[in-house]
Parts: sequence; structure tokens; C-alpha cells
Amino acid sequence: MLIAIATVVLTLSTAAAADVKGKWEGTVSGQRGDGTRTEDTALLILDQKDSVITGTIGGSDSDQHPIKSGKIDGTKVTIVATNAQNGREYTLELTLEGDQMKGTLTSGSRVGEVVVRKRKE
Repeated sequence: MLIAIATVVLTLSTAAAADVKGKWEGTVSGQRGDGTRTEDTALLILDQKDSVITGTIGGSDSDQHPIKSGKIDGTKVTIVATNAQNGREYTLELTLEGDQMKGTLTSGSRVGEVVVRKRKE
């Protein structure tokens, strides 16, 4: 019995991370300093090896910023990317829900809500 329990625990602790590899499209919405709402497009182009996420994030295919660090832990995805042109850092904290990820994008004091869906290719 003890061996069976140990096997189940070992299997659960070494389970593969969820797969987020691919293109994810959606929106980033937030509030400007004057109180008006803004909504922009979002495109994440992700690669993954085990729990490490690499790739780029941005608003479109032509507006992409390299991921400096990225990881997935269960359904929690954390990505930090830097804009090569102005040095601005972006932090995404997302929760994976099937073919969708939701969460926040933080850059300095600005915070936006992110919703992206995996592109069918």
C-alpha cells in the first residue's frame, strides 16, 4: 500500500507542465489616467520546454518583444518581457483555462486585463 501511495505522489509531482506553445491572440484592456478605458490587441508567440517559456509578446506580428523570463507552474503562467526600443518591462501573470489565458499585464504603474485564446493553426 505504501508503495502504491508513493508511486501516485511521484507521478503527480513529475507530471508534465501544461502546453502553452503556439500563438495566443486577444486583448489588453485598462484604464488611462483620465479615467477612460482603452483596449489594444495582444499577440503572444510562445515556445516551451518543460516549465520554461520563451518567445515574444506584443500587439501584433510586427510588434513583438523578447521574453526575458517565463515559466508555467500548474495553470499559472508568468512572463517578463522587455521592449528593446525603450527598455520598458512588461510582466504578465496569467491563468491557463483550456485554450484561453486570463490575467494581468503590468508595466510600471500601469495595469491591464489580458484575455488571449490559442490560435488554431
